[in-house]
Amino acid sequence: MIVRKFTKREQYIAFFCALTGFVYLGYLGAYIPFKNEIEAIDAKISTAEAKFNKNRETIKEAEELEAQYKTYISKFAQTKTNEQEMSSLLEEIEEVANKLGLKISDLKPKKVQKEEYYNRFSVTLAIDSQLVDIIHFIYTLENKPYNFSIDEIRFDQATRAKSSVKSNLVLSKILIPR
Repeated sequence: MIVRKFTKREQYIAFFCALTGFVYLGYLGAYIPFKNEIEAIDAKISTAEAKFNKNRETIKEAEELEAQYKTYISKFAQTKTNEQEMSSLLEEIEEVANKLGLKISDLKPKKVQKEEYYNRFSVTLAIDSQLVDIIHFIYTLENKPYNFSIDEIRFDQATRAKSSVKSNLVLSKILIPR
């Protein structure tokens, strides 16, 4: 077999074909996988950014809930012993009744109900007065700063005055022990 030398023109054509083949193989072997890898990394980054934003929103919500929780804890925290708290509650009830000019005929504390996360302090009381005054008394105790709840209420016609009403109430307040 006779091997002859390539002419200058054939050498340029062969070099150009080899260069084109090398570029094509580089494109298939390096550029396409590199491009796919970059797209996969971009997808992972987008997913991670979305997850990060969601987590950041969750953290922001948790901080807001924590602030609300601290507000409620400050309002409903039990800072004294059960006996001292019950005494304070009885004083609050008597204070409100005195401000409104009501006479409490019977005021009895009930046993503290201890739940898993809170203590319920209950008090029974009887008032003999005008219905409007009793409603105002209840309204005052249910709102700030007292935050009592009415568990039970009963109205009876009083015997001494026709416009007077006798009421029996069970008030309670929930406090969170520390």
